[in-house]
Amino acid sequence: MKSLSLSTEDAVKYLKENVKIHDTLEIAYNRIFAEGEILNMDFSQYFGKPGFKMLMSLDETHLDPTIEIDVLEIQDDIIEFTHTPRDGGEVVDVTVI
Repeated sequence: MKSLSLSTEDAVKYLKENVKIHDTLEIAYNRIFAEGEILNMDFSQYFGKPGFKMLMSLDETHLDPTIEIDVLEIQDDIIEFTHTPRDGGEVVDVTVI
């Protein structure tokens, strides 16, 4: 496992550039912890501003198995995340400083 300490901006950049559909992501932000498979990543513009949303399928034990995370909206609240690539690549644990 590779461990990184990244700034908020670099953590968002990492998510944009490295996380792919069907990868597994464990993310902690504010008081939320979400773990699941990435179903979609949306980089559309919203109200004329760049957007970045991830659709995740959570573990089936949760009440609502699918959530959408607006990464740019919660970027200042991200504490840490663990990215596990589906293709068997190296697991990366990121702490946001």
